[in-house]
Amino acid sequence: MTAQAWVVGGTGGIGAACVKSFQADGLRVHASNRPDEDITEPGVAEDVARTLASDGGFSIAVHTIGMSGRRLGDGPVSKCTDEAWEEVIRVDLTSVFRFLRACLLYAEDGASIVLIGSALAKGLDEDFLTAAYRVAKAGMHPLLEAAAYEGARRGIRVNMVSPGLVDTRMAQRALNDEYIQSRFPELMPLTKRPSTAEEVANAVQWLASDNAVQTTGAVIPVDGGWLLR
Repeated sequence: MTAQAWVVGGTGGIGAACVKSFQADGLRVHASNRPDEDITEPGVAEDVARTLASDGGFSIAVHTIGMSGRRLGDGPVSKCTDEAWEEVIRVDLTSVFRFLRACLLYAEDGASIVLIGSALAKGLDEDFLTAAYRVAKAGMHPLLEAAAYEGARRGIRVNMVSPGLVDTRMAQRALNDEYIQSRFPELMPLTKRPSTAEEVANAVQWLASDNAVQTTGAVIPVDGGWLLR
């Protein structure tokens, strides 16, 4: 049976690009999307993983969902609202924990699990002070390490791709801001532009492949030099 990949958030920018790249490689792809399979809700990730395990199994799993809490009041610590904090942590961090737990329980031995983090988790910038988002993305790092350590005994690799700004729907507020546009040579000096979803998916595809068989617990930057500032 053809190998199967599980992509959470398969209709979003990065998720859709991952689905396309895996399909181009001849894989079967199961995409979990809200509201039908909302893995931010308790028990849903394990239900989906259990079903996939009984349907030929899955050897690749990618978590791409995330949210910006700006509309809910995310911002500097002194201004971040309780609503923004709780919702961003739930979607951007707790869902990752539930996804990883499900994968470690039901993925095939030797599987590859890939998370989408963010370069905004490290470093501070006056124009990107979002306490809840930063904490959620930073919290993925020790979770990644714990899952990679646990998965290694079964040959399961767990890695993360860490983009800077990506040209997706979630980033449009920043990308349409003329001042932010003027800062691209500083923010992402390598290309002086935001990354594309396809560029992020290329890194995911490599981590999911046998070419990365010795790589686990790693964070791969696809940030155009964001963290070099």
